[in-house]
Formats: sequence, C-alpha cells, structure tokens
Amino acid sequence: MELNSESLRFILGIKVKQYRQEKGLSLKELSAATSLSISYLSEIEKGKKYPKPEKIILLAQGLDKTFDDMVSLHIEDGDNPITALLNSPVFNEFPLHQFGITLTDVFDLVTNTPSKAGAFIRTLLEIGRNYDMQVEHFLLASLRSYQKMHMNYFKDIEEETRKFRMEFDAQLKEDISNPSLEAILSSTFQVKVEYKNLSKEPELGSLRSIWIKGEPDKLIINERLQPVQRLFILAKEVGYRVLKLEKRPTTSSWMQVESFDHVYNNFKSSYFAGALLLPEDQMVADLKIFFTNKDWDTNRFTDLLTSYNTTPEMFLHRLSQLLPHHFGMQRMHYLRLQNDRNSEQYQITKELNTTNIFVPRGIGGSEHHCRRWVSVNLLKDLKEQQKSGDNPGLIISTQRSHFMGSDKEFFNIAIARPLTLSDGVNSGMTLGFQLDKRLKNEIVFWNDTSIPKMHVNESCERCSLEDCESRVAPPLQLIEKERHRQKINSLDDYIESNKEP
Repeated sequence: MELNSESLRFILGIKVKQYRQEKGLSLKELSAATSLSISYLSEIEKGKKYPKPEKIILLAQGLDKTFDDMVSLHIEDGDNPITALLNSPVFNEFPLHQFGITLTDVFDLVTNTPSKAGAFIRTLLEIGRNYDMQVEHFLLASLRSYQKMHMNYFKDIEEETRKFRMEFDAQLKEDISNPSLEAILSSTFQVKVEYKNLSKEPELGSLRSIWIKGEPDKLIINERLQPVQRLFILAKEVGYRVLKLEKRPTTSSWMQVESFDHVYNNFKSSYFAGALLLPEDQMVADLKIFFTNKDWDTNRFTDLLTSYNTTPEMFLHRLSQLLPHHFGMQRMHYLRLQNDRNSEQYQITKELNTTNIFVPRGIGGSEHHCRRWVSVNLLKDLKEQQKSGDNPGLIISTQRSHFMGSDKEFFNIAIARPLTLSDGVNSGMTLGFQLDKRLKNEIVFWNDTSIPKMHVNESCERCSLEDCESRVAPPLQLIEKERHRQKINSLDDYIESNKEP
C-alpha cells in the first residue's frame, strides 16, 4: 500500500481516536473542545476525512498535542490492527487495487467488526512472520492470484500489441527481428541498445539484461544469450515503452524486488513480448489445426514451436494464456523446474495453478518432488543424454497424469533444455490441462494410446504408492498422518467405551 492521501487519512484517524481515548474524552466532549461537529470528528476517526491545517490545529489543542504530533506518520498504537498492517513490510506492498479493494474497505472492516477483523489481520501477519515470508515471495503470490482471476488472459495488452503491430507494420515487415526492434527502440523511444559479455563481471554473469536510466536510456543485453532470447528482451523493452510502464526492475532476471508495481509491470511487459512474438490470431489458427491430428506427433509440435521466433518457455507460456480463453481449458497448471546435472534435487522456479488438485508451492523444502512428474523424467533423460556426449537443444514429451487420491487426470506437455547462462543447469517446463469434456472436444489426440499414463503425487513423503520404482524417500508425512488418525480413532473408542450407561 502506497503512502497516499488515503493512507494519510487513516493514520490521522487512528491518532485522533487513540489520543481521544487516552484523555478519556467522548466524541461529544472533543466536539465541545474543538468546535468541530460530532459527525465530522467521527468521519475523521474512520479515515474518511482529512481536515485542513487550521482544523488540525484545533484538534491538537483539544487533545493537548502539537501539530507535528497530529501530522507525523508515526503511530504509537501497536495494538491497532490497521497500525500493524500499515507497518508491515510485507502487507505494505499488497496490491489491494489490483483486486478491487481499497484501504477504505479494510478500515471499514476493522471499524465495523473490530475484534474479528483485528484477529484476522494479526493472523495473516503472524503467518508471514512464522513462515519467514519474504516480500518478494508475497508479491509473486499476489501476481499469481491476479493471473488466476483473469485466467491468465489480458485483453487490454493483446489490443495494445495489435495497435503496435499496425503502427509499425512498415518497419516490422513480415517477421519481427532483432534489428527492427532495435531500430524502433532507438528512433521512437530513444533507447540505446548494447550487447556485452556480462560474465566478465563475476556477480552479473547470470543476468540477461541491465536497464540504465539516462539520456538516452540504455539497455545492456548479455551477449551470451541466444538470438531468440535477445529478441524477447528487446520485445519486452518495447512493451515497457508502449504500455508506459515507468516503475520497473533494473535487471532481468531481477536481483531485487522493490514493489508490486515492479512485479506487475515486469509481467505486463513480458506478456506484451509474448503477444508480439506469438500473435494471438495466428497462434489460435495454428493450434486449431494442430489439435485436429489423430495422434500426438512430437515432430509436428516441434515444427509448430520452431515456426515462431521465440523460446520454448515463452511458447508454453503463450499456450497458458490462449488455451483457457479461446479453447475453454481453464483448469491448468504450469510448472518450471531446474536441476543441476550433478544433483538429484529439483527446484521449482515458477508455477501457475488454476486447479485445486496440485499445489506445488505447498510442498515443504525438505520434501522430494514426485519423480513421476513428466518434467522430472524429462530432466533425467536430458541429463543422461548429456552424460553420453549428446547435447540436445531441447527434448519434448507428453504424459497423462492421474493425481492419486482424486479422480482428476491431466494432459501434460513438457519441454526440457539446458540453460544458456547457467552452465551445468537444465530447465524442465510442464503445461498441463485437466482432462474434461471441453478438452476432449478440442484435442482429437487426447486419447492417443502412445501417450504414457502415470499415477503421480505431490511428493514422495505424501505418497502411498508401495511399488513405486521412482521413490527416493519414505512416505513420512503419510505415516505421521495415519498415526494421528489412529490416535483420534483410539480416543473416540475410549470415550465411547467409558461413557456412563
């Protein structure tokens, strides 16, 4: 929450109420001392009015405080839940406006039901402290929630992309290229583009780009990136300019997240880049044709992917935006894992989930992600090929995954590839859609018998499968859950047998 006029009203309201109660004054008594009406004082305390300086002076005199006491941003009332909220480093950044909520709504909630709302806010703050919730993680979680609200499709950005294509059609010609975007950035937006080997700076070698504000602004792109990756960085920079996004991170990948605006604007510029490089109408038309194939064909999918001048990750991202909106496949999950070739650990680096079946972020840090996930298997295959001397640019696979403990099944497409800027590290991406009536109507090859079927779970520690050849850890959480259930049953039996006749 930014410190705007709304925040200032609430801070003053908290102070007036706090100071009045400390002096034991009623609103009527404060009204008599200040010559301000009871209704006006009530609106001040509720954060609905911010009086002019002369009236703040009257308030200060009536409360035996100085003018500086009244207008200071410091609040001493630590027991007030709104105070705790305003002072929280995590919730201070919560993008209420993106969810159609104002600070007034929060204040009204606390005012109307102070005990319940206060307890709720303190609970949220306590969760953040106990689980060491960093501001960055909180902001990214907020962004994921915002994407889910819109089913990851943003019509306004799609329209801005179309307008840009029409306006610069002569310069872009048929194919968007690095030189064409460089020229537009230079001539239209006064951005100087330079390519440098950032690995010469030991701490900066993994960065894709650095933005330096100046006259002109400068965009430094890591020359170790592949041409298609450079193109995405250029398209993203165009997105910042076309969408007029001023607040932005300095680097990509970012080193420090300062606000939700940085996170949100980074997402919007990335969305613009994807929509520019993978045009909506063309993508939808190509997918409709591809989905009419009777059988899954990896080569045809690869041809479709490579027909667009973009990265495999951006291609799957684009599918996650267009398939829910145009094809009705709204129950989906996107997951990106990284794996060091010398390690058996798999780290989740990005995810978006619009289902209630699979919750990858809920898996504890000490748990082992299910080795039956298609992306994990693909990363294993990639590692083996690399060990044998091969170095494939990417490998692709599919899987029908049935989540144990549910009746839900997902159709998954997965891609694995080595990372360009992180030597010895591979990345595996999966896009999965729930097998429902809509998907079966849209995708002819959904029931291709050559597509592997697999029972999967969230982690080894939560899985009851006894004969799993991929298990790397015992089902400790499941065992503990069963022990607890048995205790509850034993307690119920004991109480029942010892009831008075």
